[in-house]
Amino acid sequence: MIHLDVFLIMHFCISSTVSQWYGVMPDSHFTPIRCKEQYVSSLLHCAALGGESKDVRFFFNIENKYCRWNCIFLYTLITRDKDWIHYGIDEKKNAALLRPSIASSVYGNNPSLWGTGYATDGLHSFIKDTDIFASEWEIAPWIMITLDEPLQISFVRVYNREDSLGERFHDVAFEMSMDGVSFEQRGFFKGPGVTGQVIEILFDNPTIGKFMRLRITQGSENLLNFAEIEVYTK
Repeated sequence: MIHLDVFLIMHFCISSTVSQWYGVMPDSHFTPIRCKEQYVSSLLHCAALGGESKDVRFFFNIENKYCRWNCIFLYTLITRDKDWIHYGIDEKKNAALLRPSIASSVYGNNPSLWGTGYATDGLHSFIKDTDIFASEWEIAPWIMITLDEPLQISFVRVYNREDSLGERFHDVAFEMSMDGVSFEQRGFFKGPGVTGQVIEILFDNPTIGKFMRLRITQGSENLLNFAEIEVYTK
């Protein structure tokens, strides 16, 4: 009952450019590791910490007034921890599901094994080394998804590959465009990623666009690969 003030939905002005709604979330397949954790004065204090870190989700221990935020999430069996209440941003719609996509290249020029369609097919499991999107080795590989129409984007979720080589996902710019030509960066993942990691990037607000692109921006020899991408709208 102590958390009644935010049980349904709570709104936080995270910064001058970001504003989001958080609510109580059900159990998920995302197991948090390497979180920041500290005593807080209240749930609102905990939410503010998560907001300042541009987190899509955070955790509050109501009995001990402890906060977990800025976590790394791994895709595992359903996570249940009765001592921690899970708060997150509402997942209204995955606008990337089954949408058309193109990339700077496809590994081995073989879309049947590593094509862009695997990035938006709604499946997180795959055959080892295949049935995921993978580019060729490039300086700045990219993949672009075309949404139905210009939409206001809340956050993007990427499922890193689960078998090995999760560190290949690094220095990734999350970019939006109205015309598919001129792009603006609206989020960034430094990494390197962890094998099996679920990466969630909260976009600056407001972010409106029809074309979303992920692009590696650092290094001279990079291969962009991951199992799935989800784009959630406001």
